[in-house]
Amino acid sequence: NKIEDDELGDYDFEAGFQARLQKEGGRSGVQVKAAKRSAESVSRGVTKSVQSSAKQSKQTLSLLSSSEWYLTVGFLALVVVLAVGTHFASTEPFETSTSGEQLGFGVR
Repeated sequence: NKIEDDELGDYDFEAGFQARLQKEGGRSGVQVKAAKRSAESVSRGVTKSVQSSAKQSKQTLSLLSSSEWYLTVGFLALVVVLAVGTHFASTEPFETSTSGEQLGFGVR
């Protein structure tokens, strides 16, 4: 311990700091590196926050279970099939009036 205390007592901290500052690219180099680290840290924090929020909102906003979703889509498909089937099964033309006359929309 005595040897370490003597070595620290003889060490020129100012000169060591200046040498490290020059090695790192001077004052502006150190500032750029610090800004880069800060931006990377903020970026990581925002990315984690967005991912966490998206995951949480997906879990909490799920309005239908998968079986309920398939039932809803199946019902929609049934309505479309019935509508198309009814149209083609009809013996009367699509454009008829209540008196039975065929309407001619777009014809002069």
